[in-house]
Amino acid sequence: MENLINQENLEDIRALIENKIADVPGELILFGAIGTLLLSSYLNKTGHTQAGSIIGTLSVPIIGIGLAKYKDVLKSQIENYQAPAQEGA
Repeated sequence: MENLINQENLEDIRALIENKIADVPGELILFGAIGTLLLSSYLNKTGHTQAGSIIGTLSVPIIGIGLAKYKDVLKSQIENYQAPAQEGA
């Protein structure tokens, strides 16, 4: 079986993911990541360990995407807050 993620199409995959999540707020992505962690914990407690581990491993990339998106939002808010202060000085 061929590896679908390689150096040639890694940039295309990154661009596709960024385009798909461009309109989704970072907070919503982070809440989804917390939801996947809770669902994974619930599935493990109820005896569905395989499903719980699959859902649990999905939460890590979701957290990474959410943090990157949330960092960009915070950065733009800080720049917007600092811009009027610099103009008044």
